[in-house]
Amino acid sequence: MSKELIENLFLPDGGPYALSSAMAARSGSGKTTLLTKLITDSRKNPKFKETRFIYISVKEEHLFGPEVEPTADVGTALKSMTENPITVFYPIDSEFYEDDVDSIIQGVFALSGAKRKKKDPIPSFVIIIDDANIIKGFDSRGQPSPMVKKLAIAGRSKRIRGMFITHRLGSLPRLMNGNLSSLLIMNINPMDNEYARKIFGIDFDEIIGELGEYRWAYVDLLDETIHKYNPIEPVEFKAKPKKKSKRFSVFS
Repeated sequence: MSKELIENLFLPDGGPYALSSAMAARSGSGKTTLLTKLITDSRKNPKFKETRFIYISVKEEHLFGPEVEPTADVGTALKSMTENPITVFYPIDSEFYEDDVDSIIQGVFALSGAKRKKKDPIPSFVIIIDDANIIKGFDSRGQPSPMVKKLAIAGRSKRIRGMFITHRLGSLPRLMNGNLSSLLIMNINPMDNEYARKIFGIDFDEIIGELGEYRWAYVDLLDETIHKYNPIEPVEFKAKPKKKSKRFSVFS
C-alpha cells in the first residue's frame, strides 16, 4: 500500500492532512477487510511508532487477528491504548452506545493531554467509529454530540484523528464539511454522487460503476483528486497459541 496514502489517511501529525476522514460503503463491500489491511500496513511505517488505534465496532467484529482481544469496558479500552498499538472496543449495550463512544473520545483527549516527562515520546491517536450512522444526531441534518464535534474540530491540534464509517456519504453531518481531509469509498449508493458533488465539489459519476467486487477509491479532499484501487488481499494472522497459565484481568 502507498506510504503517502497511509499517512494521509491516518497519521495524526498535526499537518494539513491530519483532519478526520470518512469511509462510505454498503454492507458486504469488504470495508472491514480493507480497513484491517490499511491499519496493518500503517504499523510497518516508523512514523506510526507512537500512534494508537482504537476501533469501535457495534457489530462486535474485527479482523485484526487473535492477538487483539476486544473489550466492552471503556476503562479497559483506554488502559489498553496506553499499552497496545491496536485496541478493539465493542459497545454491547445499544442503550448506552452514544455514551460509550463519547467516553472513549473524552478518554483519548485526556490521554493526549496527560503530563509526561520531556524525554517521553509524544503519543498520537486514531479513533475509528464503524457504523457511525447509528449514533444519534449523526446525519446530514442532525447535531452530533459535543464529544464527536470535538473529535472532528479539535482533534488535529491534539494529534487525534477520527475516521467515521457509514453506509452512505449522505449520513455525514454538515459539521464534517471542511473538517475532513479524505474519503474512502467502495460500493456506494449512486444517490451519494449528488451529495458529493454538492458538499465536496467532486463528481463520482465516472467511478461509481467501477467500485463493485471489492474495488475501492481514495478521495483526496484537499487537492480534489480521486485514486482508484483494485481489491486487496486479506491480512493473514497466525493462530494464537493456547495459554496454559490462568488468565487474569488487566486490573488483577
